[in-house]
Amino acid sequence: MKLERKEVKVINKNVSKFINIDKIKESKKIISSNGKFKAIYFSFEENKGLPNHVHNGYASIFVYEGNVKMEFETGEKIELNKGDFMPFDARIKHNVIATIKSKVLVTISE
Repeated sequence: MKLERKEVKVINKNVSKFINIDKIKESKKIISSNGKFKAIYFSFEENKGLPNHVHNGYASIFVYEGNVKMEFETGEKIELNKGDFMPFDARIKHNVIATIKSKVLVTISE
């Protein structure tokens, strides 16, 4: 059963709005942030992305559209395709590079 938006009941009054990823025009947009985590949308052109970096905790990446490659300083190399989701230890230096035009959602624990 597909849940229609009009059927959604707000349980937590801190929820302020829905975000439709298809309507985001910016190449980077923080779509949620609180004391526990931050969710960031990115749109990358081919061969572009995020160079080597680290975070203070754990993260996850969801490929909404396209294909990205990630490399970790441990030598691990991972390719993620549309629909792929991967949690990882973001304290390990890593990068994210799109192989084609891509849209990703990254969540970072604070």
